[in-house]
Amino acid sequence: MKKVLCAIVLALAVPAALLAYDNSPSHYQILPEATWAAATGGGTWVTEVQITCHSSPCTVLAYYYYGTSWRSVTLYTTSGWETSIKYGNILATMQALDGSFTYYGTSGCLWLITSPDTGLISAIARIYNGNYGKTFPGLQWTDSNTANVGRNMRIMNVLFSSNYRTFAGFHNAISGGYSMTCTFGLIATSWNWVGSSWNETFVPWEFKSFNIFTKAGITSGTYMSNWFYIYPQSSGSSGTGTKGLIGFGSIANNTTNDTYAIIPVQWQ
Repeated sequence: MKKVLCAIVLALAVPAALLAYDNSPSHYQILPEATWAAATGGGTWVTEVQITCHSSPCTVLAYYYYGTSWRSVTLYTTSGWETSIKYGNILATMQALDGSFTYYGTSGCLWLITSPDTGLISAIARIYNGNYGKTFPGLQWTDSNTANVGRNMRIMNVLFSSNYRTFAGFHNAISGGYSMTCTFGLIATSWNWVGSSWNETFVPWEFKSFNIFTKAGITSGTYMSNWFYIYPQSSGSSGTGTKGLIGFGSIANNTTNDTYAIIPVQWQ
């Protein structure tokens, strides 16, 4: 009878364990891009953020990584159990709580972290300027959402022409804080390099963004069927559980500045 009861308990436990996915609520939520800055052609890009709490009340801390620096604030205390809060301009909110730093004119990566670490939240960002914008989901801090040595990633359907340009941004989120060198490059449909590949070194927790076609030496022409290769070459810490480089892609229309978000995926 005990064996039968044990088997039933295990059978019931397995589906519950499988409910924890890489996009489930978590202690850490990472928004790969956040900005508050003047837009080319007029207006201002702002980052709207919604946070939902899925556990008992907890405090949410916001950590903003830009360049090689970072800022943090205590954002708010949740009332718990499926309650939500929304910020129309999260970096302006952080500015009001952290007056010693000017957030306007910057872009970076935003972490939302619960205290205690048993808290569970989910988040989403909408970066917009007037009628144009893009969204990014909050990502868990996991191996599957990051690149490291032996875990290459790609950003598909990047565009370059007289109508479009493509940027990418990356934050070095290796657990424990270590440097990384990564090879980046553009790949055509026939698996050949487009332009030139290049290396970028990221110090611990650094954030960088750039026009990927300009970096590859491409300044003219039309390239409408390519993908972007993210190939870590060396790292101060790699292997299971080390996390790594977390990033995003962003296509912009050269006329309207309307923008589209792309999330990197694992290469294999």
